[in-house]
Amino acid sequence: MESEEEHDIGKIKVKVSGWKDLSLVDVIGEPSFTVWFNYCNFACPWCQNWLVVSGKKMTEILLMDLFKIIKQSELLVNYLHVTGGEPTLQGDALQELFNLVKKNSSLRTSLNTNGSNFRIIKNLIRRGLLDHIAMDIKAPLERPALYAKVIGLPKETTETFVRNIQDSVVMALNELSFVELRTTVVPGLLKGEDVLKIVEELIDMGINDRPGAYYVIQQFVPPNITPDPAFKELPRTPPETLIKLARSIKNRTGIKNILVRSMEEGVTII
Repeated sequence: MESEEEHDIGKIKVKVSGWKDLSLVDVIGEPSFTVWFNYCNFACPWCQNWLVVSGKKMTEILLMDLFKIIKQSELLVNYLHVTGGEPTLQGDALQELFNLVKKNSSLRTSLNTNGSNFRIIKNLIRRGLLDHIAMDIKAPLERPALYAKVIGLPKETTETFVRNIQDSVVMALNELSFVELRTTVVPGLLKGEDVLKIVEELIDMGINDRPGAYYVIQQFVPPNITPDPAFKELPRTPPETLIKLARSIKNRTGIKNILVRSMEEGVTII
């Protein structure tokens, strides 16, 4: 007989754009079952998942039904990875899904987030529901005007988000053993010196003191559909350009774990 708690969870629905039974690119060195949650609180003009963010590709599914699908891949993967969009916008469903996984499977949990919803991230960590976090650092946190431009929001709104992101980074570095902090180098928005500044900030926040913390420079790949059509016309960033940038940053800052992720080369350790 199901408990009252299980009955309540069975009523929860979540909006997703889809899932992938086996992914080798979402958690460094680990196979994952990856789910895309809909919607986002950012409006990045270059967004590479616009169908997910906009909800134009969306399915509403009962949380228990989604969990049953995940369980079918349990022997193939090590992690459940939830990405988006911004999964913390569906915070209750996210927490209950991770809770189900922790209680009823051998899988570890992973979240890809923009870091702006510190309350949800804090709750996941404090409840022991999160094993790995991948957080997007869109621009230097000390430059909210640039951050606002990259995420397509007013500077005033972005200033609050940036404070939350900084709190999320510090908490993740202090309390999780496996952390990825990622930056996509978007042409026309971010320069090499901006990426250097991000790394300097992360070193100040303690990334070099955490053996399981990684900084990942990600390739810009022009999407087919994006809020600003101009970004569709930009070329894919050559992986060798990103590798050269990463090596320069490592030499200048001494960052210990820096990687480059590209379609051509996969993950390159610098």
